[in-house]
Amino acid sequence: MYCKKEIFMYENEVSIEVSSISKNYKLYNKPIERFQESLSLTGRKYHTLFSALTNVSFTVLKGETVGLLGKNGSGKSTLLKIITGVLSASSGNCTVTGKISSILELGAGFNLEYTGIENIYMNGTILGLSKKEIDQRLDGILKFADIGDFIYQPVKLYSSGMFARLAFALSINVDPDILIVDEALAVGDIKFQTKCYNKFNELRQQGVTILFVSHDISLIRNFCNRAIWLDSGEVKMIGETVEVTAEYTKFINSDHSVISDNAKTNNGLIDVKQIPTSSFEPINRWGNPSNLINYVELFNSHGESTSIINLNEKVSLKVIAYIPDGIDLKSLSIAFSIKNTLGIDLIVSTTHENNIKISINSCYIEAIFEFENYLTNGEYVINVAIENRSNAIPEYYDYIEGAKYFKSSSSKQVFGMLNIPVSQKIVYLRE
Repeated sequence: MYCKKEIFMYENEVSIEVSSISKNYKLYNKPIERFQESLSLTGRKYHTLFSALTNVSFTVLKGETVGLLGKNGSGKSTLLKIITGVLSASSGNCTVTGKISSILELGAGFNLEYTGIENIYMNGTILGLSKKEIDQRLDGILKFADIGDFIYQPVKLYSSGMFARLAFALSINVDPDILIVDEALAVGDIKFQTKCYNKFNELRQQGVTILFVSHDISLIRNFCNRAIWLDSGEVKMIGETVEVTAEYTKFINSDHSVISDNAKTNNGLIDVKQIPTSSFEPINRWGNPSNLINYVELFNSHGESTSIINLNEKVSLKVIAYIPDGIDLKSLSIAFSIKNTLGIDLIVSTTHENNIKISINSCYIEAIFEFENYLTNGEYVINVAIENRSNAIPEYYDYIEGAKYFKSSSSKQVFGMLNIPVSQKIVYLRE
């Protein structure tokens, strides 16, 4: 497993402590029912209670970066609003130590009629800065936001990306002890997102506590020390980032029932004893039906199974799986990916992309992927999947996260994640 534990120099200091927080809303079928209830002499209730959060508890230490996971409607935004003081809890307590800077919604806290400059001074004042302190930070805010002369225009004219730029630039330049971000960066372009994540790393090194929501599992794994998974307003899991994200990914990919129960147990007439099997030690495994993949092995250039491959070596990955009756072969795909220890996809290949079709059900198939290894020194994880590609977002019949682990080795010093061949030449130019 590629879990990474970190030791914090502030490990005894608590930044955020949430104790048994619940948040309930009164829902009315008609607006007039709220008025009728307030006038009722008999105490008749016209509302129904909706629990956005139920008994949520956790602690975030100073200097931690914690990711908040959950499907839409799970209570993530409500929880962040309670932590920042935008909402009050129905019950429970939340204790925050230090100055909070947050980006909860695009444009939240901005006066749409004010210019960008005017909003900087207004929000800076709300965050406790004097005019002199804002003056000192203004150049840094403008440089990071990088929206040009639009800074002098009313923000009602801004695009969502410009909102994100200005909001983030302001939030990180007020010397926060705690930074809270709710998916606001998803609207920015790649250049801006990269600049933001680099700033995240800088803030972490300065001991700033970061709590943020993202649906990007790789991002959570890359930046977070721990993760909190909310489901229907309750804490489903808290722990090491990889463990939580693996369970969460398994959960969201197991909602689909794709073939019948009869198909799950139909092994046809194949003699299973003739099929090699692997003893998997996966980080996680999910799908419906699962356990279709029997064998995954990596082979070096000599055709020998291996867990160590060399830079620029031609290698192959063999996958053997059973394809039961009931699966739509037109949308069936065999796929593998190679991730680094941060969970970032480095190589992804699928038979769907190359339009390779499987034409027979109720049989075992062998898929062979051949490639030249451009991975630099390090440890890597192989994921293998049988996919349903009938929709834009793949669904999984069987997905093994951590089907194989290996090391890439090089006898020379190389840099970067991938050392791909690059044509080079030098041309002498006359003055």
